[in-house]
Amino acid sequence: MKKSIFVLTLSVLFSVQITEAQKLNSRKVRKMFEQSDIMQEHFVGFMLQEEGGKIIYEQNHDRYFVPASNTKLLTLYAALNILGDSIPGLKYHINGDSLIVWGTGDPSFLHPKLDNRKVFDFLSKSPHTIYFAKDPDIEFEPSAWRADLSHFPMYGNETIIKSDSSSKLKVSPPPILNYIKVDSSFVTNRFGFRRSKMGTELLMPNLPIPIGFDSQIPFPMDMEVTRVLLQDTLKKNITLIKKQKPIGVKTLYSIPSDSLYKHLMLPSDNFLAEQILLICSGVVGDTLAINKTIEYSLENHLKDLKHKPIWEDGSGLSRFNLFTPGTVLEVLNKLEQKIQDKERLKLLLPAGGVSGTLKNAYKTDNGIPFVWAKTGSLRYMHLQSGWLETRKGRTYRYVFMNNNFVRPTSEIRNEMVMLMTEIHEKY
Repeated sequence: MKKSIFVLTLSVLFSVQITEAQKLNSRKVRKMFEQSDIMQEHFVGFMLQEEGGKIIYEQNHDRYFVPASNTKLLTLYAALNILGDSIPGLKYHINGDSLIVWGTGDPSFLHPKLDNRKVFDFLSKSPHTIYFAKDPDIEFEPSAWRADLSHFPMYGNETIIKSDSSSKLKVSPPPILNYIKVDSSFVTNRFGFRRSKMGTELLMPNLPIPIGFDSQIPFPMDMEVTRVLLQDTLKKNITLIKKQKPIGVKTLYSIPSDSLYKHLMLPSDNFLAEQILLICSGVVGDTLAINKTIEYSLENHLKDLKHKPIWEDGSGLSRFNLFTPGTVLEVLNKLEQKIQDKERLKLLLPAGGVSGTLKNAYKTDNGIPFVWAKTGSLRYMHLQSGWLETRKGRTYRYVFMNNNFVRPTSEIRNEMVMLMTEIHEKY
């Protein structure tokens, strides 16, 4: 009898030792980082959290990093709290035979991947004379890094320019052709376009147009360009006016919100990120202003963050953004709590080896992804934050921030993938 108890005790102890050997802990993660020469060369922030909330490992969790497009996690969380199931497409007021329209910042109108034609049909079928109202207090600065922001984006504020077999330009939407000008001061050996420093012109060099030229280019956008494009596509006269919204103005909703969020997060669309914050500001107030949404979110939905983020824009293009790994991890938890649907959450994020910015970074495990995360990249910055599932059925939240490296970004990315894949396979 005593021998049986002794054997049973040894079996239990041996089983416990095996279980502990297979369990991920702080020492094992630290060793992984210490054995990585690349991760010793630059500023690294890393946090790994069990599904139940226990922190497995943290490195520089309270230090501030430039988050790049990890900023879009905060943008998504703001939108989930402010917007409903559908995006406000425009605001309108009918006065006699006049339809007065105000833009909401919705970027889906005639967007090649987003539009469901609800707003188009509303405007095209209206029997009223259409007036497009401009808020006299709002102007948007032009951008060299993304499509221009606007009250009422059209075609994603981008034009497709091609050349045919006779080297003639074909432009979509067609009215943009009227804004294309030859600039003799544009000296280059390669044919292309650039925006004018002032005004709404697209400039091209005085060079032969190559056969087969094909490019998608942001065009300078203002309210007059909006009017011209809207008038062309509706085949109706559109008049610009300056008018504040009256009490009782109505809202027409356009696309499902998740379709916009998905297109924001998977390809990491900078233009959509900023427009989403503009839409939000029009819901919480009456002015389209990115800073208004940021202020509102920090004061209402993110006021309990342990480390207050320095949050400047929606996309993460600004290097003035500063977040700690701890802040990003808190936002991941908040996103889970807000959405409360793991499958929906996964659909909103790039999946390793399958979609978005992680499609070519990871390999799947027998066709099944195991990482869903938001990436971020600026020069000398590369990040991932999201969820990792292991072969043993465990789920972890992780934040992986790399700043100030001098290697090629691809080497940093490959090292991150190697480390996260090791955790997936072993634990």
